[in-house]
Amino acid sequence: MDYQIIDAPDYLERLIIYEIATKSFTSPNGPESGTFASMEERLPYLEELGINAVWLTGHQLCDKSHFYNIWTEYACIRPDCIDPGLGTEAEFKHLIEKAHSRGIKIFLDVITHGVMEDSPIVKEHPDWFLGGSWGMRDFDWYGGHADLDAWWVDTWLWYIKEFGIDGYRLDVAHYRNDLWSLIRRKAADMGKKILIIAETGPAICGVTDILQHGEAVGHNHGLNRSFRMLCDPAGYCRDRQIRANERYNVKIFYEDGTIQDSRESSWFGKDKVPEVIFEGDVKREIVCADGRAAYRIQMGRIRVENIHEDKRIKNIQVTDKAGQVWNSSREDVLEVDYTVEYTRIKNGLNVELPFRVQDGQYISIQLSCHDNGWVGFPEKENPYTAQGSRYLAGYTTLLAPGIPVFMAGEEFNADYRPLPQLTPGLYGEGEPGKGRWLYGSWIDWEQLKNPEKAEMLEDMKRIIKIRRAHPHLIRPGRMGEETERFCPLDYEADEILPVPYIYREKEEVLLIAANPDEEKNVWIKPNLSEVLQPENSYQVSVLFGEMPEEMGEVVWSGKHLSRRKWLIKRDKTSRGGLLVLKIKEIQNGQEASI
Repeated sequence: MDYQIIDAPDYLERLIIYEIATKSFTSPNGPESGTFASMEERLPYLEELGINAVWLTGHQLCDKSHFYNIWTEYACIRPDCIDPGLGTEAEFKHLIEKAHSRGIKIFLDVITHGVMEDSPIVKEHPDWFLGGSWGMRDFDWYGGHADLDAWWVDTWLWYIKEFGIDGYRLDVAHYRNDLWSLIRRKAADMGKKILIIAETGPAICGVTDILQHGEAVGHNHGLNRSFRMLCDPAGYCRDRQIRANERYNVKIFYEDGTIQDSRESSWFGKDKVPEVIFEGDVKREIVCADGRAAYRIQMGRIRVENIHEDKRIKNIQVTDKAGQVWNSSREDVLEVDYTVEYTRIKNGLNVELPFRVQDGQYISIQLSCHDNGWVGFPEKENPYTAQGSRYLAGYTTLLAPGIPVFMAGEEFNADYRPLPQLTPGLYGEGEPGKGRWLYGSWIDWEQLKNPEKAEMLEDMKRIIKIRRAHPHLIRPGRMGEETERFCPLDYEADEILPVPYIYREKEEVLLIAANPDEEKNVWIKPNLSEVLQPENSYQVSVLFGEMPEEMGEVVWSGKHLSRRKWLIKRDKTSRGGLLVLKIKEIQNGQEASI
């Protein structure tokens, strides 16, 4: 029988992913009392907000205090049963059905590495486990356990068949591309194309569809202030799609303790400095053991010259500009999917490594996730990323050419309130109530009575509505493709601003510009002469921003539009921080007013 690579579902490019920690999203009976039923009561709110996908971080049987002294999805006891503290199987199924009725997909977290030490599974199948990490027991994924493989596949198919789950987010690593490819194929045979999100990757066709971290505007340590997405999302994504901004360094560890690092200077180095030459890539189709499931993996090729040819290699470590790490050895490595393969050639090496986001996979953009506020995060700082910034929420993420991911609470600038038992330390160290981990954000819906937070929520609804109303314009970039659909746009202003960008399709143009300044308004003149014809007539609408008094929806000439200045109010105010214009060429001969 012919094999088949099961690609992503068609709805992927339209997703807006909203992360929910089930226990703290709602609080019907105090802290950590959220349930499937209480979350269901919030579905009308989510529908009105406009999100269409929930990454649910709380469904399976878990320990109540292993991480940060609170219940978390990541301290898994049994992945094959529902945690009774969250509700019954019937309540879980009802939640999924009601979410679907409102156009919301549900994706579950999968803790791929293992289970808690006291899990009954460890006692039932001790041979399934080898070593441990995160204070837990790890599955022996490479030990040839056919019964472990079968149980794993059946478990995640059960959630699809019994509850209608739409897909999964894989925590840390996938470990076994073949098993996830098989799960996808069997789900498709059941009539369901599922989506699989990898936390860190790689995103491999037929295995995982997008990365959760993807292009991270915010991460464990807060706002990624060095990231080009903050000032030029369209330019960055265009370069990202064709790998123009990828760079690799190589570090070679020898068994005798010698280390070679390509980042050292070959001019001043006292020892051999390896030279790294990128030599393109190769794609391979891998057929799984059943002969029907398959995936396509893309391996980057690097040639490393000037090594110690007489020494035995212990590990080869490759890093990219974004900080992703590949290793040839799996010893003490968590991200085992990033494995380097190599062969020696005289004075050098031929190295192959899986690309982080592979050709054909979509770009994703993370504004925030539950790992914001990780160990070491300052006690007095807010772990949310946007913190009321329409510039960060809209310009860098929700309107940018990637699939957006953000944590519950961002949409109304929730004041961070830690769960009473949340500690600063990963394993319960420190004073309860002093942690900053965003998973432990005890959301206080009463804060929406604050006018400024209500205004932020309304602005987020507007921004999300713009994205959803223009799927033909705002589509995520796809790796390996060059595009003219979106591009940076030159501008004039009295100060340096984030680079505006446009989407264009036939006669329509959508322009996005931003003002990060929280103290003052700015004026900007986008150089629309690059995209508009001076004598043609265009219908102009302000979709987000301060509406000029004379404007509703007007028809202007391209010449006038190219000379026009626009006000962007200061950030963190109602309709501030962001400007979105819709410009549509008039085809029926209507004359421009100016």
